[in-house]
Amino acid sequence: MARKPVLQATRRVFAATVESLDSLVPPGWQVEIARRSDDGGVVRVDSPDGVSGELRVIVCRDLTPREVVALPEPEEATIVAAEWLSPRSRELLADIGYGYVDLTGNVGVVVSRPGIVCRTDGAQRDPSPKPVPRLNIRGPRAWALLRTLAEVQPPYGVSDLANAIDSDPGYVSRLLAALADELLISRVARGPVEHVEWEAMLRQITSSYSLLEANDTTNWVASGGAEQFVEDLASTNAKTWAVTGSFAASRLVSVAAPEIAVVYADDPERIATLARLSQVRNGGNVVIARPYDQIVFERTWTRDNVVYASPAQIAVDCLTGPGRMPTQGEALLEWMRRKAPRWQAPSLTAAAHGP
Repeated sequence: MARKPVLQATRRVFAATVESLDSLVPPGWQVEIARRSDDGGVVRVDSPDGVSGELRVIVCRDLTPREVVALPEPEEATIVAAEWLSPRSRELLADIGYGYVDLTGNVGVVVSRPGIVCRTDGAQRDPSPKPVPRLNIRGPRAWALLRTLAEVQPPYGVSDLANAIDSDPGYVSRLLAALADELLISRVARGPVEHVEWEAMLRQITSSYSLLEANDTTNWVASGGAEQFVEDLASTNAKTWAVTGSFAASRLVSVAAPEIAVVYADDPERIATLARLSQVRNGGNVVIARPYDQIVFERTWTRDNVVYASPAQIAVDCLTGPGRMPTQGEALLEWMRRKAPRWQAPSLTAAAHGP
């Protein structure tokens, strides 16, 4: 029987994978093709001291999270190669024990013999999305729902969630179906949400949200400094505000001293007037954000008369903020892992326990 021809696309992705790995290994190392197969092939890695190892490469056209969890556990060092792999698919591949390489530059490969680790970040969104109808998990309503799912312990149903975020039940139902496809939630058919991958949910928000772009922000200067501004704000009669970003994260984890205070407010001008701020076009030490959604004022907590956004909102804002904020966001996520479910609300109608 004639051997089935290897698809040209498979050859192309396999060759690009070998080239990508070869560009990442240190000088003196070699990466070359050992043999080819219908679905990819085997790559040999040689170190300068003569130690060699092999990596099985499986080329996939598309690989959804559901398809990832259906893969058997690898019996040998194996990587999955594709045009593009979503953040959730990459996370699940690593959990099962697979390495991964995609053509946009996302690489996560560990070779035990010879010992080498290659990790790089590429596109976080599909650069060539397929022309099929699919609900976008982005935008204010989606961010509000995802944040609610992350910070409120299940179970809860479609109607409960729709009421909680003041949205259409049909939209919530479609969004939950998309989240279930990404394995971010678990639910029985037409039943309530029973489990939420809260950290993956927050990272899903960060794939389309940005602190400075998703909110209407203005820059200000507080003559007494950012920390004094926060103290002054706490002593005013201003309504509906919440501190987020570095200042909020620093109350929960040990991070570098914050330099810029970020505050959500429905009326930024009133906050600026009460705190005697001077507006600037760029820079400054205070950012006042008119929020993407009123959810930023839900499940807040207070310390020393200062109102802070929920830990979930603070984490998302730090992860997508400027300067050192992403590092502070990662530190806060580690705190949230250790403290969960303490910082989560027990139900949609109950207040969060508070940090």
